[in-house]
Amino acid sequence: MVHSVRRTNTTSSTSFTRPGQVTYSFDPSDPNTTTIILPPRSTWTSGLHWHETHTEFLQVIQGIACVQLQGKTLVLNAADGPITIPAFAKHQWMRVCTQGNDEDLVVKEWTSPADGQKQIFFRNLSSVIQEDYNNVWMPMSWLITLQLFAIFGALDNYPVFVEGWTERWVTHMVLWTARLLSWALGLRGYYAEYTPGVLMEREGKRMNKEG
Repeated sequence: MVHSVRRTNTTSSTSFTRPGQVTYSFDPSDPNTTTIILPPRSTWTSGLHWHETHTEFLQVIQGIACVQLQGKTLVLNAADGPITIPAFAKHQWMRVCTQGNDEDLVVKEWTSPADGQKQIFFRNLSSVIQEDYNNVWMPMSWLITLQLFAIFGALDNYPVFVEGWTERWVTHMVLWTARLLSWALGLRGYYAEYTPGVLMEREGKRMNKEG
């Protein structure tokens, strides 16, 4: 088991930043919404993925976003309002990098049901990436990848590894294997050290209801 990871408590953090790439910002009064900020020249992308238990909503607040949704490409700005991403719809988004586009791209994300899982996902994703793994016996890149896959599988985020008729099968097999290995190593899909109490309580109730 990975006993030597001393997890930093980030429950009071209201934002996480990867310099030059992305900032995830959280409003304590609205646990169901995450604001994502991409600075100029950021190459961040959400990656092609889908959700199975949530309908997702995206709204550009500032800047220009490129959204790929079910094979179609949309270029959106603040005037376009929210867009709806149904469950099982493959999608990804990023900033539009054109000459003269030097303002931050600001996008809000939320879901239905409004269960706070979106914020749990981004908090745990960011905290895992920023954590100190110097004393862990396995290669850091392996551990982080395995941990991220465990988060994906636990929090309704299914990345596309291969496209085509086998894509859902491949993704579920990869995430199932990762969750099995994570369990054997003592890793989890989310942590109390990274998740505010009210969101932990919500997720616990959801898990009990599904169980």
